[in-house]
Amino acid sequence: MANKVKINIKKVSDLKPEEKLEWRRNYLSRKTARKTAHNERARDRITNLRRTLRKATEAKDAAKATQTLKELHSALDKAAKVGVIHKRAAARRKSRYSASVKAIAA
Repeated sequence: MANKVKINIKKVSDLKPEEKLEWRRNYLSRKTARKTAHNERARDRITNLRRTLRKATEAKDAAKATQTLKELHSALDKAAKVGVIHKRAAARRKSRYSASVKAIAA
């Protein structure tokens, strides 16, 4: 016969006011940590792609620069969609990176 272990889990609505505050503080700190980690990953991806694009343009490698630009546009759009960067900032960066690639293609 299996042991019958009773676990009592309180609902948030059943907590006392000070317990609710503690629960909310913990919840928000976990949420902030998750969002911060996500934002850092998105920014790191953009930074790495930007660095790769710069190296490709300095080497005048049009094929690699074009491919990297495509990936960079996608990363910027995704970051803007979820609010890591502002949508107009993403548009401005896309425009500037496109101009740099266009300059070596000509």
